[in-house]
Amino acid sequence: MEELYTGILKVVLFLIGTIGLFAVIKNRGLTFFLGGENKKENGSLKRLDTVHLGYRKFVSVVEVKDRILVLGVTDKEIRLLAKWRKEEKE
Repeated sequence: MEELYTGILKVVLFLIGTIGLFAVIKNRGLTFFLGGENKKENGSLKRLDTVHLGYRKFVSVVEVKDRILVLGVTDKEIRLLAKWRKEEKE
């Protein structure tokens, strides 16, 4: 009988660990895809601002090298709404 309880305990602990691992992966993945914190400030792509409009719909302003882009993003497409050159600071 003790072996039965030990087996059940092992299965329960394994399931808790697996669910915890999936939760961490999901959280990190969603942060990445929805525009989480920029860890690389010196890169050529930088998210300046994002406005959420609804479920899986948002407008995002990004800087790519010397250009500013305004992107409309849905779950099916990404559309360029506006673009301009970044002003040079003197």
